[in-house]
Amino acid sequence: MIKSILAVSEGGPDAVMSFRLASRVAGVFDGVVDALHLPVGLSGGVTGGLAMSGEAMPLVMNLDDERLAARSKESERAYKEVVAPIKGATFTAANTATLDAMIAMGRCSDILVIGRPGVDPENVAPATVESALHECARAVMVAPPDAGSGAFGSVVVAWNASFQAARAVEYALPFLHKATKVTLLVVGTKPDDVGARYLARNLGRQGIDAVIDAIDPGAVSARARGRALLDYAHGKTTDLLVMGAYGRGQMLSFLGLGGATAKVISSCRVPLLMAH
Repeated sequence: MIKSILAVSEGGPDAVMSFRLASRVAGVFDGVVDALHLPVGLSGGVTGGLAMSGEAMPLVMNLDDERLAARSKESERAYKEVVAPIKGATFTAANTATLDAMIAMGRCSDILVIGRPGVDPENVAPATVESALHECARAVMVAPPDAGSGAFGSVVVAWNASFQAARAVEYALPFLHKATKVTLLVVGTKPDDVGARYLARNLGRQGIDAVIDAIDPGAVSARARGRALLDYAHGKTTDLLVMGAYGRGQMLSFLGLGGATAKVISSCRVPLLMAH
């Protein structure tokens, strides 16, 4: 069950996205939102070993005190507008807050919610995503510009039998139990090759009626497979997309993650639940 939701904001467009999706999750599970503001100068840029590929080099901006203060005020404004009405909600902000603060709070929460990376011109390549996925040991939800409202009725699970996908399914179970439609989507291979029937059977034992579907984008790049997954999710009026987050060791691409993962994170128009 999801009761404690950590919503992270860096004071840009992500603030409203994150807080609205966190509030939506709280409404579904009768949970409480703890909002955290992280200053860009301390949380963004290239940190924690984050490496970027040549195709998407980051723009690391040094913001002055005035801009940092303005972003902090935006987080607080969004909190008061969106989150504060939730009983028990909290807001934490400090000029010296670091990713360590998010990690510490995240590990004590049931789920983290962050705004979509790449929408903030002052924080092009935030390390927040990588730290949330790799360090918090919790599900991470990425909020699109339109967080939607109400229940997460239709859930698509991207399944490839990897441990990341298995962990994502585990984290997503509270959503799967409440969904009216669950689809196990296999991309680029046969469902039987990745044990999709076993997963559907085992979910059924928990009262989750999952159907299996498959798409074959052909012999294409990881980013193209990501696009195929997005096209499917967007075309099916999906309320939530669930997938594992994949990296490539020292050869990390945009956001420090694999090509397909980065494509989905930066372009998904529905809430995205991920696990590493």
